[in-house]
Amino acid sequence: MIPRLHERTHRPHDSLAAALRRPVSPNEGLTEYTVVAHWPGLDYFTLDDEQKIWTSVQWAEHLEDPYLEHPFAASPEDDRRAILHLDVRLHPDDRELTGPEWAEAAHRLARAAGIEIPGKEHGCRWLAVQAQPGRIDVVANLIHSDGAWHAPPADVLRRLSNEARRIEQDLHLIPVRTGPSRPAIRPAPTASAQLASVLTQLADEQIGPLATVRGLVEHTAHRIARQPGAAGIDTVHRLELIARRLHAIQQDLDTTAAHLIQPRVATVPPGTPPTDRRRRNVSLPRTDCFLDIRRDPHSDELLARGGDSEAHSVLQRAGFIAVVRVHETYHRSPTGLTEDDESRLAIDAVARLRVAGYHVDCDEDFDTGSRPASYLPLGSSVAQIAERIREATTTDEAADALTELTAAHDGILAALDEVLTATADFHDGLGQAADPYIARRLRYLADEHLRVIRTDLADTRNTLADRHAPHPGRNTCSGDVPATEYERSAVCACPPPPRTVPAPRPPVAAGRRR
Repeated sequence: MIPRLHERTHRPHDSLAAALRRPVSPNEGLTEYTVVAHWPGLDYFTLDDEQKIWTSVQWAEHLEDPYLEHPFAASPEDDRRAILHLDVRLHPDDRELTGPEWAEAAHRLARAAGIEIPGKEHGCRWLAVQAQPGRIDVVANLIHSDGAWHAPPADVLRRLSNEARRIEQDLHLIPVRTGPSRPAIRPAPTASAQLASVLTQLADEQIGPLATVRGLVEHTAHRIARQPGAAGIDTVHRLELIARRLHAIQQDLDTTAAHLIQPRVATVPPGTPPTDRRRRNVSLPRTDCFLDIRRDPHSDELLARGGDSEAHSVLQRAGFIAVVRVHETYHRSPTGLTEDDESRLAIDAVARLRVAGYHVDCDEDFDTGSRPASYLPLGSSVAQIAERIREATTTDEAADALTELTAAHDGILAALDEVLTATADFHDGLGQAADPYIARRLRYLADEHLRVIRTDLADTRNTLADRHAPHPGRNTCSGDVPATEYERSAVCACPPPPRTVPAPRPPVAAGRRR
């Protein structure tokens, strides 16, 4: 982490442009992912219901206002260059810092430079911009709100360097080399790594364009929701759906980028049995098997954090509600429950998770020794269709498995159509303003999206049923030697087929099945 102090200037526009690496614009809004920190007095300039996303020009004008309010303020050298600009760069091999970590570093650097004094209300106006990878810029006006001129200490660069060393230690960053050393030779990035870097920048949650667009969409939905009347509820729901789609696109881009930079793995032979724990009931090491179920000490809410997707399914079946945030997914209890009902909900969730093999840390009131009987969920029977397709050796076998999905009367997709229609009918009579829109949305999903899926899958199934051909990559050797073979006594060199292990009997439930 190397700090650099720029020469003081008269206008903040150039410093902001250098921090953003583009000219300031009246049309570009800077979200909280770009402006990660600012001076405490900014809260007095914005009302609770006022738009918090300012453009880069508005931020520059905010920093320039002390010039207009105090036209005679000057430095001890009798000059008016009041704009202070400093930037800090991380080591190229440092990890990516989160937004709160950048904000903490910005406040500490501002205190080291003397532009922020804890407890002083009429201090310098400043903001921290994190718009470039591995770099943060702090731009400040040295004219206080009361008209006094802030003179930086003479050893400000030494103070910034010392504070940067402490930040490196606290955040476990790579320290700056103090002695001469031979620079390490960094390998040239591959084409896949370069493409992964582009995708990562697109999906970046702090400075990526998709995150900025999603923030503007969410802010617009929030503003429309606060308008009187129910006319804008449909628009709010549409904007929320758009924001969710953008978030899903960001996650898909991150996953694609991770696959691009992963080393290639040898192809698994066709005869190798699958190792999915959900399909084979094999106990594999969990990557995220620790959960925490407690009451929040500040809000007194019952929250469950941690776990993987299977643990999230257990929590949802126990009655918890998923809350999807940008950096995490946690679960809360439904609203309107009494404290006793929430305790019963937490105890049931703890018991179910421990039966599933998870390590649950919870409040003392939620700890239980109960181990209820567990049953395979309905989705596991649907997942068996995928297993049948994976093991299919002919097109007829694959077509038979797809028939369970595409059957016109009692297929899975037909049942899903009935579920969507029944849910839409249920929302028609609930009485709230948003319920008719939800009902229309569900019918739209059933009539448009689900119909396309059913049509395409049915066509795929019919095409496979007409082919009557074996799969060229899944044929099993019978060991028979043709009659035209001279060496009739030769032994086939193909590996023997894998042994089929009989499936274990389902456990007998201790209690009555619900």
